[in-house]
Amino acid sequence: MPDPTYPSATWAELAEQPAPRWIAHRGGRWLAPENTIEAFRMAAELGIDAIEIDVYRLQDGGLVVMHDSTATHTSNLTGSTGGLTTPAVLRGRVDAGTWFCNTWPNDLHIPLFVDVLAEIGGTVPLVVHCNNAGSGAAAVAEILRHERADSVLIMAWNEAELAAARAAGIPTILLDEDGVLSGQTYAGLLAAGTEYIGLNPALTPAASIQAAAAAGLKVIVYTVNRRSDYAALPADGSVWAVISDDPWYVRAPGPMRTRDIYSAQTYYHGMLGIVSGDEDRGFFQGPNQFGLDASGTRHDDNSSYLGVMQGYLGPLPAAFTVDFDFVLDAADSGAASLQLQLTVGDDEYDDDVDKLGGARTPGYNILMRSNGGLDIYRTHGGTAPATKLGGVATTALVPGVTNHLRVQVTASQITVTRTNVATPNAVTVTDSSFRGGMYPHLGVRSVKARWANLIVS
Repeated sequence: MPDPTYPSATWAELAEQPAPRWIAHRGGRWLAPENTIEAFRMAAELGIDAIEIDVYRLQDGGLVVMHDSTATHTSNLTGSTGGLTTPAVLRGRVDAGTWFCNTWPNDLHIPLFVDVLAEIGGTVPLVVHCNNAGSGAAAVAEILRHERADSVLIMAWNEAELAAARAAGIPTILLDEDGVLSGQTYAGLLAAGTEYIGLNPALTPAASIQAAAAAGLKVIVYTVNRRSDYAALPADGSVWAVISDDPWYVRAPGPMRTRDIYSAQTYYHGMLGIVSGDEDRGFFQGPNQFGLDASGTRHDDNSSYLGVMQGYLGPLPAAFTVDFDFVLDAADSGAASLQLQLTVGDDEYDDDVDKLGGARTPGYNILMRSNGGLDIYRTHGGTAPATKLGGVATTALVPGVTNHLRVQVTASQITVTRTNVATPNAVTVTDSSFRGGMYPHLGVRSVKARWANLIVS
C-alpha cells in the first residue's frame, strides 16, 4: 500500500488511495502561474495527488503546455497557440508579473510537454488535457517515448483525441459538462476503453454524478475552488477525484492560519477574488502589504468594486477579533470605501452595499470611507437591500497614512474601532443574525488601498 503522505507515482497506486483524490488544476493556478514548471514543482512539493496540465500540438509537431487557444494571456507571444512553432515557444516567456501577480518575474520559461515529462513525469501522476486536433496522438507518442504510460491520464473534450491513448492502453477521461453524453452512453464509453468521465458539478446534478459512478465510470469533477462547493458534492464515494485551482484550501477542514502571510509577497491558500472579468486578486508591496486598486478603469465592469477573500483565515468562530493596519492611497470621492466583509460560508462576494441590484451573500459589511465615515451593514442574501446597523463619523482618512482597525464580534454585538484616532472613533451595534462559519473578505470601491498585519484572535 503506498504511503498516503506522499503522492503516488502511477495511476494504479493512486487508485488505492481513498476517495476523493485531489488534482491541481493547471498545477494549482491560484497559487502559482498556471501551466509553468514552477507551478508543477509547487504542487509536487505540497504533496498533491495528481497534476492537470494542458497541451497544444504546434505547427511543426511539437507540444506546448498552455491552456488558452491564443498565447496572449499568459505569455509575451501573440497569435493562436496551435499556430506557434517550437522555436517560437522557446523564444517566448511567461510574463507572470503582468497577469498573475506583480511580484512574480516576467521571464519564466514556457514549458514544452517534454520538459514536464522529464521533470514531473514519474513523480506525480499527470492528467494531460489535449486541446487541439492531433494533440492526443502526439502526446501519447511522447509519453511512450519517455516510458511514462503508467503515470498519465489522457483527457479531452472529444473521443478522437482519446483514440491513440486507448490503443496504447493508457487510461483516458472524456470531459462532459453536464453528464448528458452526446451520441454516447456510459456503457458505450466503458466499452470503448474510457474508464473516467469529467463532470462540472455546477451543471451536473448530484443524481447524474451518482448515476455515472453506478455505471462503472470513475467520476472526476472540475473545477471546485470553494469549500461550500465541495461540501455540496455527493459524499457517498461517487466522486473519484476533485480538480481544483487550490486543492489544499478546498480540502482543509478549517482555518489554515490565524494571520496573513503577506510577507511571502504572493497569494496564499483561499485568496479568491471575483472570478469573472480580469480575475484581478490584488498586488503586493514589500515588506508585508497587500493591496487592491479599483479607482481606475480596470474594474469599471464591476462598478469600481473589487474584493478578495482571505479564505485561509476561515471559517471564523462565533466570537472573534480581527485587527489590521490599512493605508488609503487615493479615493474617487468622500464616500468611497475600503471594506471588511464577513460572509456566511466562502461563497464569492462580488457586490457591496452601495451597488444597486444583484444578489448579495449574507453576512456583514464594514465600510471605512475616505471621509472618515465608519459604517456597519447587514446583508441578507438575494436582492434585498442591505440594512445599515450603525455608523460613526471619524476624522477623514489622510492618503498615505497608516491606520488601524479592530473588529470585535461577540455573541450579540459587533464593535468596530479605529484605534489610531481620538474619539469619536468606534461604533457598536447589537445584532446576532450570523455567527460561526463566516469568512473574511477585503474589498474596495473606488479607492486604492493596502492592508498589513491582518490577525484573527
